[in-house]
Amino acid sequence: MEFIESRAFTRRLHQLAGENADAVLRLMQEELSAQPDRGSVVPGLSGIRKARAANPGRGKGKRGGFRYLYLYLEIRRHIHLLYLLDKNEQEDASEEQRRQMREWAAEIKREAGN
Repeated sequence: MEFIESRAFTRRLHQLAGENADAVLRLMQEELSAQPDRGSVVPGLSGIRKARAANPGRGKGKRGGFRYLYLYLEIRRHIHLLYLLDKNEQEDASEEQRRQMREWAAEIKREAGN
């Protein structure tokens, strides 16, 4: 499985997880490698999925931790990590974030030949 991070995802990961960023990313990758379709498909986002991750910096489990949005391209075995949200700040992506992710998904699929 190959993981590809958007700049927005990486920036938010380091902003939100701080010194725990590598550990949070590693756990996400392990869970997605074991079950790439684990997240729920978000309606209206071109196949983008939303899943939960724990926030070890605040002692928060998955329910009170992070939400991340990703696109899984099964044929290519690629997982594109697109955006990360902190549940305490924002439960769901804003309309502007949703628009941006739809654009990213279309571009990623076009480049992959899907």
